[in-house]
Amino acid sequence: MGDTVRLVATLIVLVGGPLALAMTVLMNKHSLAQKKYEKINQALESGRSPEEVERMIKIMEPTKPPRRRTGFFRTGFVVIGLSLASLVVGLIIGVKACLAAAGGGLVFGLALVAVWYMMDRNSKTA
Repeated sequence: MGDTVRLVATLIVLVGGPLALAMTVLMNKHSLAQKKYEKINQALESGRSPEEVERMIKIMEPTKPPRRRTGFFRTGFVVIGLSLASLVVGLIIGVKACLAAAGGGLVFGLALVAVWYMMDRNSKTA
């Protein structure tokens, strides 16, 4: 009986938590879109022209800063750092599985840095 209750509780937490988070995000996006629609509708009903409403929308919407193209670079260095930590732990406790995981992680991290380098070169020449 106790194992079944524990299993059900674990499933509720593992499935219900992310589901509740996703529902919260979706409801927030829907609420923001609904408020924007209501503002547009009010502006049009007050006699404003569609062009004027479009200019107002562009002013009200926040502009996003340009994206830096360092995602692969940063991720690669995080993976390399974690792999080096796994390597140190493996050397300290003498577990060869940690060494193998560290080697694979180092290769994967270096691959991510290489992808960043290739994408960065291509974006400068284009």
